[in-house]
Amino acid sequence: MIISVIIVVAAMPWAPVMASVPLQVRIHAVEQGNVVTPNQSFTLHYDVTFESQSDHYYYVDNSLRLTRPNSVTGSDPGRFSVTYPGGLPEGSIKTIGICLLENGDEICDEIRVRSGTVLSLDQAVEIHTVGVKNHVTPDAPFDIHYDVLKPTDSSHYYYVDGELLSTRDKGSHAAAEFSVTYPWGMEAGDSIEVKICVDTSNDQACGYKTITAGLAPAAADAPDPFSAELMQQHYIARADCDPVCGYYSNIYYGDSTVSWLPLVGPDAEPNGLRIDVYYPTQDGRVHTQGAPNTLVIYAHSANHNKETLLGPKKGTLSAYMGIGGAAGGVTVASLDFRHPAKDIDSNGYPVSLDDMSHAVQFFRYYADVFNINPDDIFITGSSLGAGAGIHAAVKQLANPDDPSPVRRTSSGIRGAFLATGQSSFSPHWFRSNFLEEEIWPYYQPDYHDDIERMIYGHALADVSVNAPILELVYEQDFIDHKVTASEKTNKEVDTTHLPNYGLVMLEQYRLHGIAEKIMVRESYGGSFGTDSTRFIERNRLSGQH
Repeated sequence: MIISVIIVVAAMPWAPVMASVPLQVRIHAVEQGNVVTPNQSFTLHYDVTFESQSDHYYYVDNSLRLTRPNSVTGSDPGRFSVTYPGGLPEGSIKTIGICLLENGDEICDEIRVRSGTVLSLDQAVEIHTVGVKNHVTPDAPFDIHYDVLKPTDSSHYYYVDGELLSTRDKGSHAAAEFSVTYPWGMEAGDSIEVKICVDTSNDQACGYKTITAGLAPAAADAPDPFSAELMQQHYIARADCDPVCGYYSNIYYGDSTVSWLPLVGPDAEPNGLRIDVYYPTQDGRVHTQGAPNTLVIYAHSANHNKETLLGPKKGTLSAYMGIGGAAGGVTVASLDFRHPAKDIDSNGYPVSLDDMSHAVQFFRYYADVFNINPDDIFITGSSLGAGAGIHAAVKQLANPDDPSPVRRTSSGIRGAFLATGQSSFSPHWFRSNFLEEEIWPYYQPDYHDDIERMIYGHALADVSVNAPILELVYEQDFIDHKVTASEKTNKEVDTTHLPNYGLVMLEQYRLHGIAEKIMVRESYGGSFGTDSTRFIERNRLSGQH
């Protein structure tokens, strides 16, 4: 097999990553989560972040297949592409690597490409959060932004409280973000139900949103004031220094009166919305001099708690803190948080969708106390932690009218590396898109039939051009059909950790023109600690020159 190569150099739309991490080759995702159409050529795009006199070397399954001389590629950093001619036979898998030489060392990246088909959404309309937490200024017009996932020549239909108010002929267009203005405004305290639809081959695809006039409610779990002096009261020394000689334990990032027990608690009293913080200093204390650190927030999986980083995940903790030095290196935080869909009140509604976002707000507001860069925060985690992390990653949670200054702070992050995470906790959305209709009644029957999608969380509607860098990995292969009753009963498909959850995030990123910011991988069998560390190293801002 010979690879034909077309080299293209272009202006970089994702310049912050290139500026922050030198000496990097980065291959972008191809087609649907690196699953390509059988027997058709496909093109890989890749970035070189450094000036180099090196040739470009192309490998297939660790075998060098082509060398492109520097006289052709040039020495400047930029965007390049390579075409794999003829494609891959149905079901075949290849590992493609691209390398440059620098000072005698190979600098490489590689991706696994499979030939086949995947199940994707037919069509979707996603209405973004309106105003602040879907609350708008009374007696004033407001804009409603929404996504139409796939190209369509359908008109757009706008309903309010079930009544069709307007139809707009959009004509043939690409998938995109749109907006419509509600021109009349609403009286304080009033609410409306908005539905926006487009035609599909069978019916309509619609998005839903409840919008209320008035101030958004303040967060119930606003944290108590925090200071450097208070932080020192949380310091704990560890005589065995394994994996650290000291750390800061049980810092409240939410309301300290919240009495809540993690599933495997009690790990230490008191319980609640707490976080442990680790520094790469000799004694584990916060460094007060030098450059601020990158912050990594680690989110544990189900049936674990924040102390996991002192036990089975202590290798991951050590790897994170090994990035850089004490100053300009990496600070690690491990938090306890409530389940977005299972920690619910007596009416079946979640008590908190935003614990992890509130933790980000807490660190951003007290960045000087923790000596971290508020614009250089990452989330890592798996399973439950990954699901909560995906939702926190794309939220921009800030309420300018909240009495707590912490809750007036942005919850934006730099990036996230997450394993087997759900991008939606909406049972209605999942049933209609991924399950055969005969088993709909048996999927999450105790949850609300969440046609609005946001009751338990629906990260897809929060994706925007400002979304962070994401790498989503899944142990299974993408499914190419809706799950049958037999497959669910016999547990042949893990619907909780379905890789297609990542594909729909990929589609949303593409819709907003930021596909370079996301990588979704199936059949993941790598080391979470190693790969998440590599992700942080290549994308962080702090400590880079």
